[in-house]
Amino acid sequence: MRHHRTLAAVALLITVASAPARHYGYEVNLTGTYTVGGPQGCTPADQTGCPQPGAMLGSVSFDTPSDGDGSWLIESNYGDITDFLVTVGSLPTDTLYGDINVVDGAPNGSVQALDQSETFTFDWATRSAEYSYGFPAPSPNGNFTGTLTAVPEPATGVLLLAGLAGLVGARRRRASAAA
Repeated sequence: MRHHRTLAAVALLITVASAPARHYGYEVNLTGTYTVGGPQGCTPADQTGCPQPGAMLGSVSFDTPSDGDGSWLIESNYGDITDFLVTVGSLPTDTLYGDINVVDGAPNGSVQALDQSETFTFDWATRSAEYSYGFPAPSPNGNFTGTLTAVPEPATGVLLLAGLAGLVGARRRRASAAA
């Protein structure tokens, strides 16, 4: 019995020691207006674009080098933030630059494409996000705002299930020993 407790303690220490970084993941739900460029459907027809209502769904996820508060940079593949991905607009295919700040465990930040044509900003403390894009006229442009929803970390779920399985096993052993 003592051997099992020692193994469990060692496994927990290895898990904690091997994961000094913190993973963040959010779903993004945005609404706003955009133009497709050109005068399609505009009155008068000489406008550069008619605003149309639209919605966007996406996600943002990244890892910070520490699980504490701090400020980190996103600089293409050379910044402090790793695995940064935002799936809104054409940002997933662009080289991104920006920064992430974590205050009291709540991250906020802003990234933009290298050519500054697209910007994505988010703030977990207010659960808000913004995405805007603008290319030289008469090209498309848009402005969207919306909300963030946290995506549960898979590792947390696995650890919770492992703990529950251990408790069930311990109760069964006690019940078997008592019978």
